[in-house]
Amino acid sequence: MRLTFLNDQEIQNIHNASLRVLSETGILIDDAQGRSLLLEHGAAESRGRLCLPPDLVESCLAKCPSTVTLRGRGAQAVLGDGSLHVHNLGGARDVFDAPGANPRPATAADVAQSTSLMDALDNVTTITPLYTPRDVPGELMILTMFDQTVRNTDKPVNGPGVTSANDVRTLVEMIKVVYGDQPAVSLGASPVSPLNFLGDIVQVFLEIARQGLPCGPLPCPNVGATSPMSLAGSLVQQNAENLASIVLIQLTNPGNPVVYCGRLSVLNMRSGAPIWGNPEVGLLSSGTVQLGHHYHLPVNVYGLADSGYAADMQSGYERAINAIVPALAGADELSGVGEMAGGTVSANFQIVIDDDIYGMVRRVRRGFDVNEDSLAVEVIAHAMDGTRNFLREQHTRQYLRSGEIWGGRLGVQEVGWEMWHNAGEPTVLERAQEQVEHILAHHAPPPLSDEQTRALDEIMRFAYARQ
Repeated sequence: MRLTFLNDQEIQNIHNASLRVLSETGILIDDAQGRSLLLEHGAAESRGRLCLPPDLVESCLAKCPSTVTLRGRGAQAVLGDGSLHVHNLGGARDVFDAPGANPRPATAADVAQSTSLMDALDNVTTITPLYTPRDVPGELMILTMFDQTVRNTDKPVNGPGVTSANDVRTLVEMIKVVYGDQPAVSLGASPVSPLNFLGDIVQVFLEIARQGLPCGPLPCPNVGATSPMSLAGSLVQQNAENLASIVLIQLTNPGNPVVYCGRLSVLNMRSGAPIWGNPEVGLLSSGTVQLGHHYHLPVNVYGLADSGYAADMQSGYERAINAIVPALAGADELSGVGEMAGGTVSANFQIVIDDDIYGMVRRVRRGFDVNEDSLAVEVIAHAMDGTRNFLREQHTRQYLRSGEIWGGRLGVQEVGWEMWHNAGEPTVLERAQEQVEHILAHHAPPPLSDEQTRALDEIMRFAYARQ
């Protein structure tokens, strides 16, 4: 099942416009090694920027593999094989401990606990470090996020967004401790919109490619502030930023796995604050999916997104709309589990709610079969003849067990007012909090070996000593 908003000609027009931006306007880049690499392959300097020729961009795109495999200790996720994978928000700074509580600064323990919770949830298939812990030095935040994540799940992991080549090298040491020598963890890095590759970002891309790790470039334009107000224009700019990143990666290590990512958001032009709940977020994510698939790349985009601080009705409908639209467009990986208030806050109860929402999204995306068996002509005849009723039919048991009807965790289970009222009129938030407490009390992620634990401890001790 596919839902598309752009036709083939419109996708081609956006691609052509992106090539024009790169070849006529160019990118800002001051890294000597990156500049030399681009100039050696046909880039030209103009007005203080480097302009990338279309044939260079096209040739680098052709080198990217069409699937990316992420391997955990107990499972793997293949992005680009037609399946939908789901992961959480990354980098929230604050935590709600319970519904109605005030937010508090996130800690390393919150990274560990949230990872353990998601390890137990069916619809979260890959995990990103959820919080930026504020109880560790800033220089060690990224390493701590990764360290606490890999200790508490055997699911595939998306690494945190990286800002220095040194962190890439240290993360690679940690990756090898946990997963062996074969690259298994994707790392993200963000150029600054518009088209700004100044500073350390180029060395980050080059180091990720040298290490052979899957890379997810993460441009994050704001419509109307750091990209054009038109949605098509913002897609052009985001695409150009992605393509420039891919060129750097493929020139460094031809064939390096790339996940095509998009993080376009909309700005409230009255207040200057980002708006995450608008339907345009889902529309832009869908356009990003179509563009990435045009290049035969797996695509990771926003899914669950809202603007508020409360898990209320507004949050529910904003999240559901912004998740279902890119899911039906064919996204390979959707983010947003646990996202609140534009990614600044998260909560365990929100994680459980989002797992339920993604269960519904997966069910809608799967559709249903129409074939000789499912059309059930003979089953209807048996019921009408009185020889068998539907409840006694093997056909009913078969389709019940196959997941024809979705069964969630949190929705109202009681039938009728009296049953619901006698159960205490439980809300979704109350049910979610109960599930959080039950899972954290009973679920223990598979532990690392003693040798792996000691090796990670040593890497972290050395990182602290380097400060």
